[in-house]
Amino acid sequence: MEHRVLSLHAGYDAPSGFVDAYTARPADGVPRPGLVVISGMGGLNQFQREMTRTFARAGFAAVSPDLFDGVLPQGRTQQLFYKNALDVGRAVENIAAGADFLRALPWTTDDGAPVGVVGFCLGGGLALLALARSDAFGAGVVYYHSLFPDEAELERIRAPMQCHYGTADHTTPLSEVEAFRSALDGYGKEYELFLYEGVGHSFLNPNQDASPRRAEAAAQSLERTSAFFHERLQARRTDAEDAAGAE
Repeated sequence: MEHRVLSLHAGYDAPSGFVDAYTARPADGVPRPGLVVISGMGGLNQFQREMTRTFARAGFAAVSPDLFDGVLPQGRTQQLFYKNALDVGRAVENIAAGADFLRALPWTTDDGAPVGVVGFCLGGGLALLALARSDAFGAGVVYYHSLFPDEAELERIRAPMQCHYGTADHTTPLSEVEAFRSALDGYGKEYELFLYEGVGHSFLNPNQDASPRRAEAAAQSLERTSAFFHERLQARRTDAEDAAGAE
């Protein structure tokens, strides 16, 4: 089912100050699982806004924090500069604070359900760090991360993950994906990893490639992501509730 959505300018406080943001949620007002959606190096641009709405249409209350404080880097060179100049520690704090913002909203499930985090490219690496450095998230999805955390960071991840990569990606090559997979296996982490044959980096973005293969990979990965989050972001039942349900 695809929901009609409302999308709004948003913002919230974090340890380092105010974070500008963008939200989207189903318009019916029913509380939904919360997602923090982390952009790539283009920042909070129109594609990122559309991805926020995409998750709202799939039944989530989503927020995208502005990584670059109002700047929308233009062109590959400027985007790469802002990506590499980013204060990663501050960004991770701002992302974790987004989970608190969602929990405070009346449109987000507030009965003990965890919040999820999903990121693309730069945002995929930031999602990994947010999972590793905070306990704000109950599940995470990573798309073709181009920020590669130190392997020691991955050891701290406790939440289940789902990960998506194209086999023709030169930014996040298969050698990096296999090293990442090996590290997760070595630490005994719970994850799923999907490879999409013949597609490159940023395959969610139709502006990157108009081919049917890319479109199919994007649609399939989003279906998997939505199903994963709907399964994993359920309310946590107490022991008493579990016992009552068994009677």
